[in-house]
This record gives sequence, C-alpha cells and structure tokens, in this order.
Amino acid sequence: MILRINNLSRHYGSTKAVNGISFDINQSDYVAIVGPSGSGKTTLLSMITGMLSSSSGEIYFDTLKLSSITKGELARFRAKNIGLIFQFSELVSHLSVEENILLPALLVGKFEEQEYREKCEFLISSLHLHTIRNQLPSSLSGGQIQMTAIARALINEPEILLADEPSGDLDPENSELVRKLLSDFNSRGLTILLVTHDMNLAFDAKTIYEMREGSFTRVVK
Repeated sequence: MILRINNLSRHYGSTKAVNGISFDINQSDYVAIVGPSGSGKTTLLSMITGMLSSSSGEIYFDTLKLSSITKGELARFRAKNIGLIFQFSELVSHLSVEENILLPALLVGKFEEQEYREKCEFLISSLHLHTIRNQLPSSLSGGQIQMTAIARALINEPEILLADEPSGDLDPENSELVRKLLSDFNSRGLTILLVTHDMNLAFDAKTIYEMREGSFTRVVK
C-alpha cells in the first residue's frame, strides 16, 4: 500500500471542509477526485502533502505516519518520494525551463546526472517544451508554466504523484498531451492521485471519487 487515509477531517469553526474521509491507494493505482469548487478537494490534497494540518485523523505513506515526523523530515521525504503539481504552479524565476525541470533532481540526487539528463529530454519532448527550454518563467504563458511544473514533478520518478488541476491552465491540445503522459506513467507503475474538473482526465483513472461538502462518494464508471 502506498497511501492510507484514516478518518481525516479539517474543520474551520463549524465548517467541515473535509469530514471524516478514509481510503487507501495501492501501488500503480490511478485515483481521481472530482466535485464542485469549494467541496474540499484541494484542502484534502493539501493535508495529504503535509502542507496543511488536519483537525483529526491520520495519513500514512506505507508504514510512515506523517504526524510522527518533523517538518524537516517531511520535506526530505516529500522531495524524494512525492511528485507535486499545484493548481497555481510557481517556478524559480531566475532559472530556465530546463533548469527548473532539473532542479528537484539536483536537490535529491536519486539518479546519476546522465540519467537525469535523459529523463529531462524525454519530458521536454513529450510536453513539447523544446522551443522554450532556455526561456525564463517571466516570458512564459500560464499554460507553459504549468507544463514545466508537470515535467518538474515527474523528473525524480516519485512513488506517488499528487496533482491539483494539472490541466487547469491548458488548452485542449496540451490537456491531451498531459492526459496521455500521465496515463503512460501510470501504465509503467506510477501511482497517481489527482483533483480535477477535467472529466477526460478523470475517466482515465481506475477509481473516481466525487467530493461534496467535505464527504466522499465512489463513482461507478
């Protein structure tokens, strides 16, 4: 098992943003969470990443209980094992597209440099970033920034990819590129949990949950 969520809740006063959610994700699963804005999807994902604390409940990555480790240990674990794509991605302003993609690789050192270079070339090609590889973030469109952030999240071949609206800033053509890339990575063993309004993306998932008012319902495909 890659991830276990046990009775997880997040309350803001009397508002239950996430209300007692439990589910498991196994190796190579592809899970999508859909639902209207304000239903608690992003709050749930933020708690799973460890960037937002829970009011109650526990999060386990394999046998590691998130609440039992320090912030520093969590940051190191996240860098090595979790790929993160946020709805509003930020790149390092003084680094080029290629350098931003390679940055997690340099920080973690999970593979040899040549292997990282090959992985970077594959991602740049797959996401059609070759014409902007040397440009700085200030010259990029929102869609180009998002595509770069997706490549950055995948460069370390994480144990699990957590993605919040990965196709949110993309046109239909680039959304299809991302859909195919995520499906390909999943077929090769990457575990994926994503939040999305894009039903084309969601229906590639093996399991779909609909979230409303902080609660979960499994969708029968």
